[in-house]
Amino acid sequence: QLLKGVALMKELTLRTRDYLVSFGECMSTRIFSAYLNKLGKKARQYDAFDLGFITTDDFTNADILEATYPAVAKRLHGDWIDDPAIPIVTGFLGKGWKSCAVTTLGRGGSDLTATTIGKALGLREIQVWKDVDGVLTCDPNIYANAVPVPYLTFDEAAELAYFGAQVLHPQSMRPAREGGIPVRVKNSYNRHAPGTVITKTRDMRKSILT
Repeated sequence: QLLKGVALMKELTLRTRDYLVSFGECMSTRIFSAYLNKLGKKARQYDAFDLGFITTDDFTNADILEATYPAVAKRLHGDWIDDPAIPIVTGFLGKGWKSCAVTTLGRGGSDLTATTIGKALGLREIQVWKDVDGVLTCDPNIYANAVPVPYLTFDEAAELAYFGAQVLHPQSMRPAREGGIPVRVKNSYNRHAPGTVITKTRDMRKSILT
């Protein structure tokens, strides 16, 4: 019905667009949660906009508000105490604090979801899984012998992103940086690779690569 309305009106507002694109994430997390339960791994699916992700009303590019952290922590801690299960949370979605409508977080939104949960729960480490062995020295599509950088600071990672590195968006690392939580970038297709660890500071006397 919603799509019919868009077709009839020949207009797609940013608010409606956010609502429409949320369906894919909501569906995939439900499927993944059901699959884990079928394997005997108890899981529980959450839509971020119902979990406590409160955002600005900037549709397609919303930002997380501070009220999100205590709300997410309270819900996840409470559910774990009542009935422990692996939380499967939709990425890059939230709820506008004025409109109460579904919002999307824009570029790096799924990583921002992960780091927000990490800060809310005070985790020791946040892992972000990609399709490369961490943050690489250069684009592997241009130079095949690119190698992963073992450790970086948040400032260094942000500078790399500014100059074109596509692995992480600086905005998505903000909660981890504020919470002083290391972020480890891992490869979904090579899980034994150590990846890249991003922290607030590092020993500048040690070379990054040898």
